[in-house]
Amino acid sequence: MKRLTTPRLILEPVTSQNAALLWRIMQSAHLREFQDVPRYTREEFERRVAARPKNFDSVAMGRFEWLMILADGRQAIGWVSLRVGDHSRGTAELAYSVLAPHRGAGYATEAARAVVAYAFEHSDLRMVEACCVPANLGSRRLLARIGLGEVRVQRNGAIVRGRPVDIVIFEMTRAQWKEAAGATTPAAKEKRRSSG
Repeated sequence: MKRLTTPRLILEPVTSQNAALLWRIMQSAHLREFQDVPRYTREEFERRVAARPKNFDSVAMGRFEWLMILADGRQAIGWVSLRVGDHSRGTAELAYSVLAPHRGAGYATEAARAVVAYAFEHSDLRMVEACCVPANLGSRRLLARIGLGEVRVQRNGAIVRGRPVDIVIFEMTRAQWKEAAGATTPAAKEKRRSSG
């Protein structure tokens, strides 16, 4: 896995060396408002991270996770991840979470956009999916902003705080990503200016 950067963030791959930092972030109670963050002991979490695949490529399966670190202050404020469960499906699931004091500033958008681009650029995945509970309007807006479209609601699709909840499923295909990425290149911007 590769370290990624955005204008305001460093996305540091989660490894055995920094797994304890992510574990501490995951203990924040407010993170469980809209998602079911696993409750592992620090030692169990570190063992799980050590067993994860080390390289993200066209045949990798498993969880790939990055710490979101503020570029100017070196403070970890959350995480973003991709989970490839069955590579034959060609799909990865995007997930993210930001500590409450840093929400609403666009950090999750930057991180998610960078990880989606990384996923499509460094593998042959055909689709990235994400899900959130219907009440999580901020997450729904974020996913739409980075180009994932709502495709359906899955009844009782997740467990949050011990209760089954509905989830909204979002998707972006490789073709949609390429189209969106092409629309932001300098040549595409110039073409729009000259035709407008």
